[in-house]
Amino acid sequence: MKRLFLFCILFASFFTMHGKKKATKYISSAITYELNGGRFGDNLLSYSRAKWLSYQSGLPLYYKRFPYCHELKLFKEEEYYYTDDIRQNFARIKYTATSQVLKPYNNTLYINTWDTQVNINWNDSVFIEELKRMIAPRYDIQTVSIPEGYVSIAAHVRNGGGYAVDNWHEKERCPLRFVPEEFFIDQIKRIAQMYPDQRLYVYIFTDHKEPEKLVNKFAQALEEYNITFGCHCDSAGHNVNVLEDFFSMMKFDCLIRPGSHFSRFVERLGNNKLVIYPRSVIKLKDQPAIINMIGIKHRTDKGWKTIKVQIA
Repeated sequence: MKRLFLFCILFASFFTMHGKKKATKYISSAITYELNGGRFGDNLLSYSRAKWLSYQSGLPLYYKRFPYCHELKLFKEEEYYYTDDIRQNFARIKYTATSQVLKPYNNTLYINTWDTQVNINWNDSVFIEELKRMIAPRYDIQTVSIPEGYVSIAAHVRNGGGYAVDNWHEKERCPLRFVPEEFFIDQIKRIAQMYPDQRLYVYIFTDHKEPEKLVNKFAQALEEYNITFGCHCDSAGHNVNVLEDFFSMMKFDCLIRPGSHFSRFVERLGNNKLVIYPRSVIKLKDQPAIINMIGIKHRTDKGWKTIKVQIA
């Protein structure tokens, strides 16, 4: 009877922190991750990398909170979350330096560093479904209304929107993340030619400070095609409509995206049937980088089918 009473006390001690299990010495090993200080898509990548290592190894995941996570289901659905005192419950701390399946030591907290490359299998349907379950809105979110009778296109025009890190140096360093507006115009034209007898609805998702000017530029360049444009013309900036845009973009037939983790996760978790993105650039001396190859992905019953197209 005394043993049963002691067991009940130990079992009950697991459940604190607003109904979540608290880290205790009875959990032998676990994994968490570093955040890189970036935006929403960067934080999703850090979370997903550790989630994959947890999935592969069986180690419990201590997720680190990041901006907007409290509006996602993972905020309540993840069993454990990281706090600064967690480290004290483990005998050793080990930073991961590889994407291979971990072989856990006893009483060890693994930390996946933000710059550790983890080779996630994005075709693993079980893992993707788990991500979809966690990276889903906790509350009703007002997403963009797509009119019926149109081929819908989401264009993610990442400009920087006043975000301090997205300066000219970063734009030069990451040309696939900050692609020119002409790239989007050319790819909208490409899709219009794929569907010559259909009306197109193009919604520009952007952090551009003056989104209406961007829409006008696109409309003038594509006036020969049967296209209706939309955008959040009354709001702008890198921290506006973040989740609304993220979950809205998933609903569109087509997605034109840069090399941004934000819209990469839209592609991975959403329902787009066609995705176009820049694959590589060429850079001549003292000249801006030029996109020379794009990827065009078609969703099939067996997953994505990708073709590469040389454009320069």
